[in-house]
Amino acid sequence: MTPEELTPEGTVRRLFAALNERDFERAAGAVAESCRWESVAAETVHTGSQPIVNGLRQFATAFPDWHVEITALVASDDTVAVEWSSGGTLRGEFRGEKPNGRAFHRRGCAVARVEGGKIVAYRDYYDRATMLDQLRLRHLL
Repeated sequence: MTPEELTPEGTVRRLFAALNERDFERAAGAVAESCRWESVAAETVHTGSQPIVNGLRQFATAFPDWHVEITALVASDDTVAVEWSSGGTLRGEFRGEKPNGRAFHRRGCAVARVEGGKIVAYRDYYDRATMLDQLRLRHLL
């Protein structure tokens, strides 16, 4: 890894690139074992690289064309704020629901804290209700 990839900005960019490439081992390498990953919209918290990456893997399985794009990023010291845009089509099981071929598009913002080239804390903010409406799965709220 280059020194740039180990900076807080580089670490977050490395994670997003790995997810888009479905390289979940590389994604896990960007996340510390002690990382606390909070999805504010879903009101969930996961701790540790494997549980976090397993959740992301399940999401990518449900939405095999899922892609996330960084639209803005600001880094200061060990903290990175990233705006992102994401979308995909429900072609696999998602939270007990069968595939329905519907697509979603959502935008969000995340704040990550990085130490030693690893994400140690991550908070993700997005509009979950709109995503579930687009998928016709509002009952999952």
